[in-house]
Amino acid sequence: MKRKCLAIGISITAVILLILTSLTNVIGYQTVQSSNQSVIKERINQRELLFQTIVDIANNKEIQRIILKSQMSRGIFPTSEIPVLTKNQIRQMYFLGLILSKVISKSRIQSMIGMYQLQNPITQEGIQGVIEKDESLRDEITQLQNSECDCENEKAINWSFPVICTLLFPIFFICLIIAIVSQLPFYFIEVIGSIGTKLNCFWVFWSS
Repeated sequence: MKRKCLAIGISITAVILLILTSLTNVIGYQTVQSSNQSVIKERINQRELLFQTIVDIANNKEIQRIILKSQMSRGIFPTSEIPVLTKNQIRQMYFLGLILSKVISKSRIQSMIGMYQLQNPITQEGIQGVIEKDESLRDEITQLQNSECDCENEKAINWSFPVICTLLFPIFFICLIIAIVSQLPFYFIEVIGSIGTKLNCFWVFWSS
């Protein structure tokens, strides 16, 4: 009888341990899944904020005047007005640039970037001055600078803002290709370059 009770007790204990283990695995999986979803959501939020910041800076009339003045001082006179930039256009540029940046070698990209001087101190200073005076633009840049950098990731590259800079790079790259093909400095390169300079992005220094 005692052996029978002992066997029953062991069986019940084994079942309880099995259930607890299963629950722990489920909770652990849900925690990891929730964590991964939070990271994905954070990156999507960063991307949308970045796209909106590019649009707002590019469509700012005062910044447009600064860039146009800079281009005219180099003997470049635009043949048409600067078009209004939309987030949808930025998304298209991003995905196209993402594809092209994957199929072109790093050395070729560096060579192309070296053809365009991103760090024009006078222009960059003028753009940053407008951003500092404009509360909305200043808040957007501050939010980007305060974004999660994913620095705890061992594979994260040692940039100040690896996620933001990686998101920004395909847009810059497709703008660069447009500029080279049209043989004219593309207006939006100046805008993206100013954001990249502010965030110390790796590709800004490829041109120096």
